[in-house]
Amino acid sequence: MRGSSSAMVRLLALVLAAVFAFPGAACARDAMVTFKVFVPEGTPPDASVFIAGDIPSLGPWDPGKVKLGKIGDLTYAITLILPAGLEFHYKLTRGSWEAVEKGRRFEEIPDREHHVLGDETVVVRVLNWRDYSGEKEIYTVVGDIRHHEDFPSTALGNTRTVLVYLPPGYEEDVERRYPVLYMHDGQNIFDAATSFIGVEWGVDETLERMIGQGQVEPLIIVGIYNTDEREFEYTPTQDSGQGKGGGASRYADFIVDELKPYIDATYRTLPEREHTGVMGSSLGGIASLYIAWTHPDVFSRVGAMSTAYWWSNSQILTMLEGSNPPPGVRVWLDMGTGEDKSDRNRDDVPDIIEQHRRARNILMEKGLVIPKRLRYIEDEGAVHNERAWAARFPQAVKFLFPAR
Repeated sequence: MRGSSSAMVRLLALVLAAVFAFPGAACARDAMVTFKVFVPEGTPPDASVFIAGDIPSLGPWDPGKVKLGKIGDLTYAITLILPAGLEFHYKLTRGSWEAVEKGRRFEEIPDREHHVLGDETVVVRVLNWRDYSGEKEIYTVVGDIRHHEDFPSTALGNTRTVLVYLPPGYEEDVERRYPVLYMHDGQNIFDAATSFIGVEWGVDETLERMIGQGQVEPLIIVGIYNTDEREFEYTPTQDSGQGKGGGASRYADFIVDELKPYIDATYRTLPEREHTGVMGSSLGGIASLYIAWTHPDVFSRVGAMSTAYWWSNSQILTMLEGSNPPPGVRVWLDMGTGEDKSDRNRDDVPDIIEQHRRARNILMEKGLVIPKRLRYIEDEGAVHNERAWAARFPQAVKFLFPAR
């Protein structure tokens, strides 16, 4: 009984901590939701466990922000104050995505889902950790992907990894040249072992299948890893609320003047603008639009997924309004209708779907016709994560690089 009472005292302390961890929540709360988490044998006794999810109070998706309290040898808990009716996705970590929960065989598991009905206790069992017992990572790369480690940039003053996917038949047909799609956040597109929250876009699997079936033009993908300066590199102006940003022109110089010449010299590309595209998600959507609009002589195909229009008072929309699209450009725009719950649901910016529609309207007013030169998607219920972008990538690449 003494041990049980002690555990209850610790759990009550966690409840009080949660109230103070989410300012203002207590007076507006609808429900107290307690997550009781059992971790696997072998978890270090001094380990900290965190809950990360797609709502602002859980990061969003910050793997080391919301810490659970330890209430037993292999048991952790936290009580959150959440509005009734809220639906959200979450995962458990030990403080980083390198130590995110995994399945029984160390496979990637879907994001956990919860629908708040009222005061309740949710019991969760973690089967494995990504780095559990020194187990080897499960790599998910298929096809021919070349690695260029520590690729230098004078424009940015740093280095990064660059991955190059070569289409089926590249080594056999030595005379053929290929279009190129440059993609941001390159660590997320091919391999679950390197991707954010362990979820990849599956670009390699998708292209192996679609090229083989004749659905898309065989093409080269250049996956550009992000760095710790991602917000600076992907945005053309500083966001006053974030205190960061403004380096997109230098990032564009890196791609146009340093990376692309190397790719064109090293691989059999079709270097002309009509064969060259750029694609990214979230801030990478901003970067893609900005780079294509400011370098119309280099890019003619643009994929902007779940673009973070809210950045810097929607500066990217202002840019679209004040300039003409690149000649003959093809633009893919998409957004999930659930993204206000999973990205930046900020009081100081308009509804993200309304901003998405504004982007569509601007481009249509500039002469981009649906569906020939512009594709516009509102993905019902989809949230702001790699799984949603992976699901939409096949349609996007088919539009941007259709089979001839």
